[in-house]
Amino acid sequence: MKPWRQALRLLWRDARAGELRLLLAAVIIAVAAVSGVAWLADRVAQATDARAAELLGGDRVVRSNEPIPLEWVEQAREHGLRVVRSAEFPSVVLADDHTQLVSLKAVESGYPLRGSLQLRDRPDGPQSAVRQPPAPGTAWVAPRLLPLLEMSLGDTLEVGARAFRAERLIALEPDRGGGFFNLAPRVLIHWEDLEATGLVQEGSRIRYRLMLAGAPADLSRYEAWLTDHAPGAEIQAPGEGDPALSSVMEQAQRFLGLAALLTVVVAGVAILLTVRHYAGRQIDRIAIMRCLGATQRQVTAILAWKLLWLGLLAGLVGTVLGYGLHLGMVELLADYLPDDLAGPGPLPAVTGILVALASLLGFALPSLLRLRDVPPLRVLRRDAGAGVLRGWLPYPVALVVIFALMWWQGGDLRLAVSVFAAVMAGLGALGLIAAAVVYGLRRTRRARITTLSGLVRRPATATLQIVAVGLGLTALLLLSVVREDLLATWERGVDPQAPNYFLINVQPDEVDSLQAFLQEEAGVRPELYPMIRGRLVGINGEAVNPETYAEPRTRRLVSREFNLSHTDAMPDDNRVVRGRWFDERDSDRPEWSVEEDIARRIGVDVGDTLTYRISGREVSGEVTSLRRVQWDSFNVNFFVIGNPGLLAGAPTTYITSFHLPQGEARVIADLVRQFPSVTPVDLGVILEAARDIIRQGSRVVELMATLTLVAGVLVLLAALQITGDQRRFETALMRSLGASRAHIRRMARGEFLLLGALSGGLAGLAAGVAGWGAAGPLFDLDYRFNPWLPMLGAAGGAVLVWVAGALATRAHYRQSPMALLRDPDD
Repeated sequence: MKPWRQALRLLWRDARAGELRLLLAAVIIAVAAVSGVAWLADRVAQATDARAAELLGGDRVVRSNEPIPLEWVEQAREHGLRVVRSAEFPSVVLADDHTQLVSLKAVESGYPLRGSLQLRDRPDGPQSAVRQPPAPGTAWVAPRLLPLLEMSLGDTLEVGARAFRAERLIALEPDRGGGFFNLAPRVLIHWEDLEATGLVQEGSRIRYRLMLAGAPADLSRYEAWLTDHAPGAEIQAPGEGDPALSSVMEQAQRFLGLAALLTVVVAGVAILLTVRHYAGRQIDRIAIMRCLGATQRQVTAILAWKLLWLGLLAGLVGTVLGYGLHLGMVELLADYLPDDLAGPGPLPAVTGILVALASLLGFALPSLLRLRDVPPLRVLRRDAGAGVLRGWLPYPVALVVIFALMWWQGGDLRLAVSVFAAVMAGLGALGLIAAAVVYGLRRTRRARITTLSGLVRRPATATLQIVAVGLGLTALLLLSVVREDLLATWERGVDPQAPNYFLINVQPDEVDSLQAFLQEEAGVRPELYPMIRGRLVGINGEAVNPETYAEPRTRRLVSREFNLSHTDAMPDDNRVVRGRWFDERDSDRPEWSVEEDIARRIGVDVGDTLTYRISGREVSGEVTSLRRVQWDSFNVNFFVIGNPGLLAGAPTTYITSFHLPQGEARVIADLVRQFPSVTPVDLGVILEAARDIIRQGSRVVELMATLTLVAGVLVLLAALQITGDQRRFETALMRSLGASRAHIRRMARGEFLLLGALSGGLAGLAAGVAGWGAAGPLFDLDYRFNPWLPMLGAAGGAVLVWVAGALATRAHYRQSPMALLRDPDD
């Protein structure tokens, strides 16, 4: 019989005997975790690629923070291209006395050049596609704006100095990009109404876009012309996407991928343990095959084919489970994914099957290949071939497979090394502590107590069980209790009287009147700071190239314009950590002060020269100090500050922050009416939105952590399976000596509860230490250890291990002692 057919028959027999349940479950869990994340990433990528031009609103987009010159528009038309201009910026709208921060967008006729807007005439009405902007005097709004402003379609909406009628609801906007203010509800108006709002002032923070559509040859010729005549123009092609949004999605997918691989690591431990037990039960069968004439080569082929069939089966079942898992993640992330998400493709299923095969070949094959060395003499002598499974070879092979999977999933060698080292260090620390606890129990006078006897007689197995369950519980505690503790710590760290409103886009001629208004209406007189927009173009006389920086965040920082400011006195929330502050006696000397973190990222230090381009004029100065900024004060702060003489004459707007007590929303409504170009930003709303995003994203990670916990339970069951023969024999022996079933169950229950409590307690400690370690370096928080964590972990672990142990040993009490003693391997 051919090896593949013989392997299939043997595998079916093993499955019917129940010997493959744990091994199959471990591989299925690993495949489900990886394929679920792969399906989510694949669908997002497909949707982005398929709608690349629609996501831009055209075949090309030229972006600028200054109004698009008419020459660019005329040249585009001369090159045979269709053109549409748009302007987008945050603003505050009013409906009666209700105010709301929105993302305002004005577009010309013909928008969008690619794709279409999807509109509704009522919140629950059908969608209709349009390819024109709203008529002058009307506005189309996001559905969630209506309840926020307590208004209905047909009501009046005040945008700056212009009133609009809210006509229709936006169901889908094809070119809606990322960015912080794009989280706000959209209000869409016609380009002709923009000037009438009075919101466009010199220095206003407006993003202008010139959308282009036409033949590829015409687009290429226009790009060449624009590059020659405007070297600094930012041209975006389909597929490039919003860099910030793309980076966030890539990091989220990479993080979920690595979280999935944590499940693979734990499931891999279960595979190692299960395969070792499974291989031990195959020794006699292999010996019989050798007696019947099977060669080592034939045995190797049959074992390899059995793993292949098992991998294909586990891969298929795991991908089905992964498909359901990704549907759950899509539902949890629905607010942040495209509405027309692409259908699932076949590639993640292939990925799942490859993970199944790689896991089995890496974790299981080295152990099973040792079976080919079983001698035929084993049939006659039980001691022959007894040590065939001993040795360390399976473990380094398994570690290599784990690292290779991490590298493949993460796509970054340095990241893979860091995560691999962290996982190994965490497992090692848990293992050492667990081993020390078990060793300590063995040294106690009460080690002979029946509750402790099982642990002290099987220290290696007990240690492994504690590590496996502890790892899963650590992940769940980190993503639930510790996460909430960190949020609470952050919220407690905010001064109740800290500023809760920012005012941006204040014009120079409005500074005095705005301060007087706030003094009269709110009882505060905040200081207003000048804000000037400039792009970093040179460091020490050399041109700045974003591509030379490795970090994506740094590339984005040097690609966009900085918010610069100037002052004689150092702000209260700043402290010079290197160099000196500006010399007030020599205010005309060109000097910069740079925040220390941004200085590290762009590679500058005291004594270096920075050059910024401000409204077409280049301004250079020496860095004379590096500052540490207390960002969580919510006061106005800047990355880069110049002395007053350096930035004199530059186009300037002003910004300020202040605290407004609750119940004083009328002040903001009156402010917007009196100063229509000023944009108030409610920090309370923004912080609540940030909390919602964190909690919604955390639920996805909790879903992955649950899989890790399931894999930990499989490790526990696998470890119990290893000692199953010994437990069955002990059970039979004790019953033969007169122990009742109830007494034996009480002994086992005590052992499982103690084992679970130890696992959970260590998990609580580990989660608390991890939270403390992340709070300082990552979040700059003074985290206090939650004393309830070890107790919560101990309680949860005790219940978990007790239930799993009861399920694993329930069959021991159903057989007669004579049958168990006669055939303990049955």
